[in-house]
Amino acid sequence: MKWTGKKVGLALGGGGVRGFSHIGVLKVLEEECIAVDLIVGTSAGALIGGAYASGQSLREIQDKIDAYLASSEFDDSTIKSIGQTFSSENKNFFRKAQNFVMNRFWFARAFYKPSIVPSGDFQSLINYFIPDMDIRETKIPFRAVSTDLVTGRKIVLSEGSLRQAILASSSVPGAVEPVRYGELILADGGITSVVPVYAAREAGADVVIAVTVDREEPAFINIETGKDVLYRAGEITSSALQVRELESADVIIRPQVGNLHWMDFTRIGELVKIGEKAVRESLKEIHASLPLYRRLTRLGRRFIKK
Repeated sequence: MKWTGKKVGLALGGGGVRGFSHIGVLKVLEEECIAVDLIVGTSAGALIGGAYASGQSLREIQDKIDAYLASSEFDDSTIKSIGQTFSSENKNFFRKAQNFVMNRFWFARAFYKPSIVPSGDFQSLINYFIPDMDIRETKIPFRAVSTDLVTGRKIVLSEGSLRQAILASSSVPGAVEPVRYGELILADGGITSVVPVYAAREAGADVVIAVTVDREEPAFINIETGKDVLYRAGEITSSALQVRELESADVIIRPQVGNLHWMDFTRIGELVKIGEKAVRESLKEIHASLPLYRRLTRLGRRFIKK
């Protein structure tokens, strides 16, 4: 029997806070002894994928998340303040009125500054989760996908500072200031590639497991202002690009994140379990996509564990 050297790649999509469900995905893949040869991430997928690829355990990553959310640094940050305006938690009339005003304040601020979130706030978040190292030094080969605002091209970062690459991949337009990278001005990878299946293929993956954390379409779409029109137009374009790219994946995992806003931190505890559930529902498809020698290796590892 001839064993081939086919590579398995994991493409982790963007989605802000919803990307924490990627932790649950990785957890079940570990439990099932399904090894991946490379990880490519967009935005939140780059943050979680990069942290894992750097050699940190999932327990370490989860502990860091819990510690960060309980820290005074997060409590005093603009990130938390903005997140509260989009929270899905029940609010009284006063709280709803306050959030209505703040929502418009943040939107207006984007017209006068490079971003809503101060660059220092987001950089400190990246530094908290990601070690100071070169991408080429990660334990698992890793790529971060970003977008050059000058040329409009997708940029796949495979060398240089891991922190800088993840920051560039996560710089949501209007929310986080773009990153200057030589002659490039880099912003969120989700502009050109929400779930980086193509980038995983380009990096050498023969089998691509894609994870998309898009929120469900609301039952009622409210379009009353110019802001609503712009936001909805962006959603439609992003969705069309994503559908096309996902056609190239071998397996698509879809954690059911509901309509959770990308900056709503109130349900992070649920997201890991949601990711776990989604993978378990896709295990049969995942195993079928793996090369034969990978299936045999997995069975051997599970036998040794027992």
